Amino acid sequence: MKITALTAGLVMASALLAGCNGDLKSQSLQPASATSLPPTNQSLPGADSVRVRKDVEFLSADALAGRQTGSAGYQKAADYVAARFKALGLESVTGDDYFQAVPFREASWAGDRATLVLHGRDGDISLKLGEDFMAGPPTTAENTAVTGELVFVGYGIEAPEFGLDDYAGLDLNGKIAVMLDGRPPQLPNEVGAHYSSARTKRKIAAAHGAAGSITLNTPAREARRPFARSAQYLAEPTFDWLNADGMPGSAVASMHPSMVLDMPAAKKLFAGAPRELEAIFTEMEKGETPKGFALPARASLASQSTHKQIQSPNVVGLLPGSDPKLKHEFVVFSAHLDHIGVSEEAQGKEGESAHDKINNGAQDNAAGIAVMLEVARLFAEAGRAPRRSLLFVAVTAEEEGLLGSDYFAQHPPVAPAAMVANINLDMPMLLYPFQDVIAFGAEHSSLGKTAANAAASTGLKLSPDPMPEQVIFVRSDHYSFVRQGVPSIYLITGREAVDPKISGTEAQEGFLKTRYHRPSDEADTQISYVAAKQFADVNFAIAKEVADAEQKPSWNAGDFFGDLYSGTK
Repeated sequence: MKITALTAGLVMASALLAGCNGDLKSQSLQPASATSLPPTNQSLPGADSVRVRKDVEFLSADALAGRQTGSAGYQKAADYVAARFKALGLESVTGDDYFQAVPFREASWAGDRATLVLHGRDGDISLKLGEDFMAGPPTTAENTAVTGELVFVGYGIEAPEFGLDDYAGLDLNGKIAVMLDGRPPQLPNEVGAHYSSARTKRKIAAAHGAAGSITLNTPAREARRPFARSAQYLAEPTFDWLNADGMPGSAVASMHPSMVLDMPAAKKLFAGAPRELEAIFTEMEKGETPKGFALPARASLASQSTHKQIQSPNVVGLLPGSDPKLKHEFVVFSAHLDHIGVSEEAQGKEGESAHDKINNGAQDNAAGIAVMLEVARLFAEAGRAPRRSLLFVAVTAEEEGLLGSDYFAQHPPVAPAAMVANINLDMPMLLYPFQDVIAFGAEHSSLGKTAANAAASTGLKLSPDPMPEQVIFVRSDHYSFVRQGVPSIYLITGREAVDPKISGTEAQEGFLKTRYHRPSDEADTQISYVAAKQFADVNFAIAKEVADAEQKPSWNAGDFFGDLYSGTK
């Protein structure tokens, strides 16, 4: 699962869960006999936990060095998945090798890195990277620069259906938009996450003619994640996939890349302005939406980087459907194959073993890939193909910002409109035998009812999202398919353990606190392979119901995401 240092809205899980004290290791050692599990539908084939374990152990082995995007270890993992697809009899739709090549650009700092200079009535003020502002190496060009007048645009949100238009009456043509981090409180969690994302805000600013943007740190953001902590990650490179014309897929070509300005420096932008920044922060604390206005200053933004081309494939296998008509519709299973590699502090430290710093990513997401492979096996050996076709996709670069799935969803090897559903597997939390599952996105489409039915058929129940404030719906690879109008869900195990002595909440929060994105996320006693069997069984049941149904999945009437994106197919 992706939680980056510089992406607002994706960084808070560990901080919010810091107070938990679950003893994850002792909980994962609790054995569970088959008789202790909920009753299942005996007509469905059962998953094989031994096979799942073998896949998890291979994919999370030290030899793969954390499966970082574009690395030799990632390619070993991709080769393994392709070989498993071939052994299962899945067809390749991308050539002879099951690989969909994804071209990436990696941008690293060069020269002066980034500069930000304010031009005011009292002269120029040069701000310091890492102290006053943050930026990432630009992927659009190795040298970028823009100078323009500054315009404060509130939160930078344009959502007329919620009565919000922060650009009303403002002239942004050729100017630099200055916007608050976050969103006003009246927006629902998931809708607000969409409108407050950097991707959405950049597009809206560009649509109004802005030539660049500056995001302001706020007291709320500082409380969640201090500016100084985020600044520690300034040296990290940035990634994006490339279009055929060489332009990064998520870039806004007409705009200079955004910069983030800390609060002390931001106050200098508002010197002599109609309202001081402190007054705006007070409005935010009261739940009000600050109005925009022109600022009495100009700014010059510049960045220098060096670019490197990287290839890292998605791995795609097809199980053709059996119905003459419905086989031309595709249910897409996705799970990310990449992880975060080796921690930097492990490299070159005297007396320290590299093994101690390999982030093997057993739960995140070797377990998700292994479950997907087991679901593929269940279908391949079922004796009868499903009516609709199934695509099994191991995607790359999730940890770089959902990039591999974004590329696949925009460049599918089948007709885009033929993708009728996505079922995503990411860090499934295989920590204990469970009685319930959670399907993020269930409330948005008919897949919610399908998931509930399938859960019941395997002796489980569907539970609501226990952490809606985390907006998980927009934080994993399924959201790349949502943006293309495809109804999608993302499943993890629920928090009701079979063993009453185990607190599922404490176990999951304990994992996030002690193992998530750390070398301790290994294929050891933390993984319950009883839970792995349960999880593969329920995912098989969901996919089978979707693939064999008369009607393809549909967005719920009036759903925000369905209405927003269904026209993209």
